[in-house]
Amino acid sequence: MALIKAKVKIKGTRALIFNNFNNDCIPLQKREKEGVAGNNPNEWKKTFLVTAEKQLYLDSRYIFACIRSGGKYTQKGRGTFEPDISASLQVLSEKLLINRYLPNENEISTDDKEPVYIDIRPVSRRGAKNIRYRLATAVGWESEFVIAWENTLISPEQMETICNDAGTFAGFGDGRKIGFGRFEITDFQLINLREAHYA
Repeated sequence: MALIKAKVKIKGTRALIFNNFNNDCIPLQKREKEGVAGNNPNEWKKTFLVTAEKQLYLDSRYIFACIRSGGKYTQKGRGTFEPDISASLQVLSEKLLINRYLPNENEISTDDKEPVYIDIRPVSRRGAKNIRYRLATAVGWESEFVIAWENTLISPEQMETICNDAGTFAGFGDGRKIGFGRFEITDFQLINLREAHYA
């Protein structure tokens, strides 16, 4: 048994919509509500993660979930690779850093051609209709991450296929069921343990 490591570079083929869930999403104490029920134009301000340098990122757990979902679509005999991935995959990158930076608040528009913008769309859930405001990055966003897995369960060629399926069928962020957050693999490079980069 041996771990294989790879650096995976990706490029977004669809917009990436942020919807980070954190402790502030369900506060312990009541707060004064902004906007009206189901329509809060300031909602987007609590939906993303950003570094001290204002670089946007996703938590590393999104990488694991995305690749695991990709395994549902990659055939292994009569089944899929999902159980093998859940058992052996390790995400070595702490963050999924996106090559986009948060503009000043007064410079963010709703134009989806801008590198970073506010996505506004109606949503319906259990009969309730709401307007959702989310920070988003336009098509062409890029990132990279490092993963490791057990080579007796999944070969490098199979893992590259799984990552491709993850980008084609799963994706990152919000709106995945309607095709957002999809990406393509631009580089899949096996790396030595000593060369492993922890992003």
